Amino acid sequence: MRRFLALARTAALESLAEPLTAVLFLSGFVVTHLAPAFHYHQFGESGRLARECGFSALLVFGLVFATGAAIRTIGREIESGTAAAALALAVPRTLFLAARLAGVLATLALFAAAIACATALAHGSSVLAAFARSEHGGSAQAWGPGLAAGVGLTLAALTLAAAANRFLNARFCRTACLALAAAQPLALVLAALCGRDLPPSFAGFFAGLWSLLPAFAALTVGCAVFIVFAGALATRLGASSVTAAVALAVVSAFVYPIRAVLPDINRFWLVDRLANGGVLGWPEVLPVLAAGLLLIVFWLAVGAILLNRRELP
Repeated sequence: MRRFLALARTAALESLAEPLTAVLFLSGFVVTHLAPAFHYHQFGESGRLARECGFSALLVFGLVFATGAAIRTIGREIESGTAAAALALAVPRTLFLAARLAGVLATLALFAAAIACATALAHGSSVLAAFARSEHGGSAQAWGPGLAAGVGLTLAALTLAAAANRFLNARFCRTACLALAAAQPLALVLAALCGRDLPPSFAGFFAGLWSLLPAFAALTVGCAVFIVFAGALATRLGASSVTAAVALAVVSAFVYPIRAVLPDINRFWLVDRLANGGVLGWPEVLPVLAAGLLLIVFWLAVGAILLNRRELP
């Protein structure tokens, strides 16, 4: 277990240290916070587009950075000979693969948790803005304090990372990713404190977060399948080939899903169930989570077989 945790921790830190990861973390959070300010059509429900934008950010930005991290942490380790050095220290190949992928999935879970907080804030800000328009008029699409808290603390996280790099010699990208993720729940708390005197039905940021968690968990597990799929292919194929295969798999999941081996995105995209006051409970999500976990185990087993049969440099 100690070796597993050490390998997973190293993979997670390496994933967070990638410049692409920092860029996608920042892009995902900024887009989620700013999108409500440009939603001039509510589709019958204030906050719906803000909510779905957060889920889209997880699907797009999360899938891109974590897939790339999985390809690098598996394929690059094998090509460079680092994997052979680790395996020479009596580390089983299956444990090596599982630990490296676990580290990458931990970074995805971190991003998903932070995006969930950002989405709850953006959705609550949209709802409060709609309430203000109905009561006092105006045209604001997002509640000012909520928008300021989300964008302000996100940008402050970058400043903190820059200062840590300058004065403490900390890795900028890694520190930025961690600070950006930590800024999202802090922004949610700050917005909730600012809105504590508003009507409870419109200031329930944390109630909104809790209602989003089952759907976020389902989508995160769906994305995790593609990441493990990428890691399994990376044991034998080059980065460009794996990237092309994952891109085709994602397109197939939308157009013609091969449910036996890859997730059907429509089964994991459950945010539509929350439209117009809908409620999605954990019992409804458990079968989806179980299906996703089975696919993860399947591709982990495929990757282990491919790695065990490969001659390492």
